[in-house]
Amino acid sequence: MAVDNSSENGDDIISKDKLLPKVKQVSKCSYCESNSAESLKTVPCLGCGSRCHIDCIECTSKFKDKILLGDDFFHFKCLKCTDGQERFKRYHLSWVDVVHITLFNLTHNPNVRPNSAASRARADDPMGQFSSGEHGPQEYSDSRVYFHYKADVAKFIDQHWSYFWTKSRGETWVNSASSALSTNSTENVPEDGRFESGKAKYNKNGMWALTDDLRFPSSYDSPQQQKTRTIMYSFAEDGALIELRTQSANGRRKRRPEPTPKAGVRAKKPRASGTPGSMASGSQGSGILGTQLGGEYGSGASGLESSKRGSHGKGKSKNAWWISMWPDIDNPQGPAHMSREETHAAAQFVIESDRLTVWNDKAYRMAKASHGVETGAWYFEVDVLEPVRPEYNLRIGWSQISGELQAPCGYDVFSYSVRAKPSTRFHAAIGSPYGEEYTPGDTLGMLIYLPTLDDDEKQDLIDRKWQPARRYRPFEYSRPESQRPRNAYNELPPMPVLAGSELVYFKNGKCLGPAFQKLYLGKYYPAISSYMGGKVKVNLGPTFKYPPPATWHKDMSVRPISDLEFTLPPPAQPEAEKAAEEQQSSVKSELPPEAEAALTTANGVSAPAETTLAAQEEPIQAPPVDSATVAPDAIQNDLLLPVVAEAAAEVASDSVSVEQAELLQGLSSASLDAAPFDSQLASEPMDVEPPAPNTTVDIAATASTSSDMQPPVPSSTSQSATINPD
Repeated sequence: MAVDNSSENGDDIISKDKLLPKVKQVSKCSYCESNSAESLKTVPCLGCGSRCHIDCIECTSKFKDKILLGDDFFHFKCLKCTDGQERFKRYHLSWVDVVHITLFNLTHNPNVRPNSAASRARADDPMGQFSSGEHGPQEYSDSRVYFHYKADVAKFIDQHWSYFWTKSRGETWVNSASSALSTNSTENVPEDGRFESGKAKYNKNGMWALTDDLRFPSSYDSPQQQKTRTIMYSFAEDGALIELRTQSANGRRKRRPEPTPKAGVRAKKPRASGTPGSMASGSQGSGILGTQLGGEYGSGASGLESSKRGSHGKGKSKNAWWISMWPDIDNPQGPAHMSREETHAAAQFVIESDRLTVWNDKAYRMAKASHGVETGAWYFEVDVLEPVRPEYNLRIGWSQISGELQAPCGYDVFSYSVRAKPSTRFHAAIGSPYGEEYTPGDTLGMLIYLPTLDDDEKQDLIDRKWQPARRYRPFEYSRPESQRPRNAYNELPPMPVLAGSELVYFKNGKCLGPAFQKLYLGKYYPAISSYMGGKVKVNLGPTFKYPPPATWHKDMSVRPISDLEFTLPPPAQPEAEKAAEEQQSSVKSELPPEAEAALTTANGVSAPAETTLAAQEEPIQAPPVDSATVAPDAIQNDLLLPVVAEAAAEVASDSVSVEQAELLQGLSSASLDAAPFDSQLASEPMDVEPPAPNTTVDIAATASTSSDMQPPVPSSTSQSATINPD
């Protein structure tokens, strides 16, 4: 039988003042004449008041299985009251109604729970990542069945969204569901509250139960609410909702149009997910990265750039599946440490002078290491220290650059962590029991395994990187809506999942098993979150208190984060310096072996062993060097300074021959023809004292010192060399 899509006045316009008031309900089905009081799938007839079984209603034969338990928010008239033509339409539902129907079904129908084993194996949730140990069912001392508002309630609503509404999801719909729970709890409505808070009774965060799990949601409606509920939808044969137009008392009215922004007024843009904490506040960048980024953290955070994927250059597509991200940054030079940069650490986080000891005195904040990884097996460990305050806690794990700094690690889809007490793993703000608690004195090791990336994944990471020529700001990372998994949870991001990846924890050398698998593609940094004085000392390697396994997955070597240290290659030499070195090399080739060894030593390179031994065995006396051949101003010549200094030093130590001295003096005279010459200074005799063994002397001063004066030599040209008496 087709569904009657007509309204009370014969058209598809529904008016509030023409709705029939509900009559007293009777626990008897007008179709099968049996008692319906025990059934959880019944609908009251607005004509005779009989509660009819959903399975008995003919017009719902093709979609009766889709109707949820406890849902009787329908405008229904049975066959007897309509002369053989049933009427079945959907009333408007509030958030309280939707949340109540959800908890009712989670309580009474285990097969629809999002976190059941069958659900976690489905393709729309391949990781089971929104499964939680703090999800339902959980029973405490009051024997009620509790569920997590996000892991269970919000996910169920998302999977059944089209059952409740035809409207699109807003950005804050999960908050609306949470608010409905809180507003209608027994704390706020002591006399007739619908929901019981696990937080209030048992300190179980986010857990909720029905106050009376056998009471239908519609039973909480007042008589006035029952009379004034608006009919919003009729049904297609398969049960799909068909939205109806509404009419107010003042005349005909269509759906409210979308608001259009006023001229000259900039429309609000969505807040960037995973915004690094201090950058969201508009503060200026500081430190090395702050200098590199030009202090553009805050000024660039107000607008989102286009994604490198999907909608690049076109803005966010209407049907795009997207998330806001921050660009990745290359690892800095130098050793890995806990970073103080605004992209890596919350301003409230204390990072001590060793750059490894970290803690926070307030609510949860996060700090990340300076270096991150994209592929391979990597390891670091932390020593849990005595806390600053007794009520401390910790979360330790890995986070991408977009992980929220003003929240704990594991708060969003960009980070993963394990909490100290009680031992709980967290991802996307959903926790589940894992491993063992860790306390002061324990050492916790974290191993991340990211498999080898294919070409598309490598290009994806390249596209996410920050381009120094551009301002540092979040961008829209998107993929076509058609690629979103069917019935995907609303917060499932468009990032690819790395098959085979995993995050494993070790406590005092004992492997606790994989905490997370199938991680999202990204660059991950060691991350520490501290609460109320939780304190740790990070060890990034290479030596560990409890060394990790040598290899992981197909013999991939496990490496410490300290291996990420690197330095830039030396800058290219200017042409002038290169030519000077070539000239010096050609001069050395013309010298005897003994003189070449002396010249090499003066330039900081050890002479060949056989030359040094020969000089030791056969010392030769040499006459004093004529001071007229050495002009003090020529000492400023970088090329000949080592040669002249070596000549003076060797003459003083009587370790070169007369021929070698003459050769060196001739070289000096030939190369210094263009240097200014002071006859007065040249006429002064040189008085050079031999240096003590293994001492460092000022060559410029030694070459120019006289018995009664010292000529001025620019400080920038003064050089020192360590001279070996051998």
